[in-house]
Amino acid sequence: MRIVYQIVFAVLSGSLLHAQNYIDLANLSYSITPQNQFEDYEAQTQVEEVEFQFTFPKVLDDKNTFIATVMLESNALRLDPTITQRTTLASLGLALGFNHKYSDQLAITYLVIPKIASDLSFISSEGLQLGGLALATLKKNENFNYKIGLYANTEAFGLFLVPYVGFYYLSPSKRFEAYITTINGDINYMLTDKLNIGGDVNGLTSSYALSEPYFGTSPEYFAKNTTEFFAYLRYPISKGLYLKAKAGYSITRTYKVFEQDDKVALGLSLFYLGDDRNQLNTPLQKGALFKLELLYRFQL
Repeated sequence: MRIVYQIVFAVLSGSLLHAQNYIDLANLSYSITPQNQFEDYEAQTQVEEVEFQFTFPKVLDDKNTFIATVMLESNALRLDPTITQRTTLASLGLALGFNHKYSDQLAITYLVIPKIASDLSFISSEGLQLGGLALATLKKNENFNYKIGLYANTEAFGLFLVPYVGFYYLSPSKRFEAYITTINGDINYMLTDKLNIGGDVNGLTSSYALSEPYFGTSPEYFAKNTTEFFAYLRYPISKGLYLKAKAGYSITRTYKVFEQDDKVALGLSLFYLGDDRNQLNTPLQKGALFKLELLYRFQL
């Protein structure tokens, strides 16, 4: 689900289509940063993230597959150097939809994605978000396909759209794999029959309602925008269960707090139209990241 969740949705739906010979059914990850310094301050904060997703695909017939995915995410960090306690921001989402095979060359996944995203101190309508994804896979041959789609979500800062274009390639030997898109990517190679080495980059945009204002009297929300690069090793610890150890760096990292009514005209991938928002908290510097993932993969 990492992702902004749109990234995870695209990866999940993609794994149910042509070329890939597996489905990632479950993923549990924990990431941590060393102490990150606030800009122009000596104060620091540690950022911890926990993510979990479980996907249930059900083949209905030779053309349709039902998809249900549960997604959980938790972030813990100090929002500002003036705030001594860390704040936990979390989301619970559900992706429901289906994949329809129109022909041997074309399949499209359709998902509706409602979620709750807030600091969870008090659940209100401000924390409710509704998203959707349409992702088409165009098969060129047994080892290569193209992907094109659109993700939309009602974030706390306004409507957010992400056009999605990319490709997936699996070598005939099945030792080299590449998944490259406009918003994320993964390239990996099997060094041995068990050890896999790779690198991935992910962009993430998400937002959370805050139950109490931290910087004034008006309601506020937290907006997260990151681009993270990781190098990783993956190793099977039992049948279908893999451990991934990852080390990386945040190429971009913004954790911002705004008043609830301070929105943009339109969020479009990495750009915001009509963005004259006033950030209330102090920015964090970029930094290193370390991550562990447990992945359950079902071979087709």
